[in-house]
Amino acid sequence: MKNGQATVQEKTIVGKIATFLRHEITTTNYRAGAHLKESQISAEFGVSRVPVREAFRILQSEGYLEVIPNRGSFVKPISLSYIKETSIVYRQLAPIILEKAIPNYRESTYKKAFNLLEKIEKSTDFTNVGYMLWDFARVIYGPSKYDFMLCIFDDIYSHSIRLLSEFFKNAETKQYKVESHYEFLNLCKQGKKDEAIKYWSDFIGNMSNIAVTLAEKK
Repeated sequence: MKNGQATVQEKTIVGKIATFLRHEITTTNYRAGAHLKESQISAEFGVSRVPVREAFRILQSEGYLEVIPNRGSFVKPISLSYIKETSIVYRQLAPIILEKAIPNYRESTYKKAFNLLEKIEKSTDFTNVGYMLWDFARVIYGPSKYDFMLCIFDDIYSHSIRLLSEFFKNAETKQYKVESHYEFLNLCKQGKKDEAIKYWSDFIGNMSNIAVTLAEKK
């Protein structure tokens, strides 16, 4: 590389490839166990294998891919142990984050949250629903300013979208129910912080149990 511009361009290519692959895995277009070939991806993007290999490394570090020696790179399944562990972490951290976040809610916080719920109710695109639920989580947890714990939640939600996509593809209904989300926000608006935290903790506990049950049936 002769100048910084080449480096920036290369990083942009790597980022685009990683974003594309992440989306394809998240939407289950690339299902668990699918073999991703560097030659095929590089041909699709019209680039050498170098940026593709770097994108693969990024996705491997994020838990989307696993590399099997002498075989190649494969879409990594979301294991039952991962679901159980993240459920424990989520249920432990959520009340702590909300304890700090709820007092910092403003009218703009509620406006963003309610707008997202309205969009979720109208959407039948399971992938978009997953991303909007992730956005909703950022709205209600973000005011805590607990950056490290919020990063952990980002990781959990990024993989939860895959589970949601798989669930909706096999479900009769294509709509996600948000009654519990509305109830949580209404309790917060009424100044019932402790009740809101208890209500939300029970809700995510139930959702975690459902996720584990679905994973065990796979």
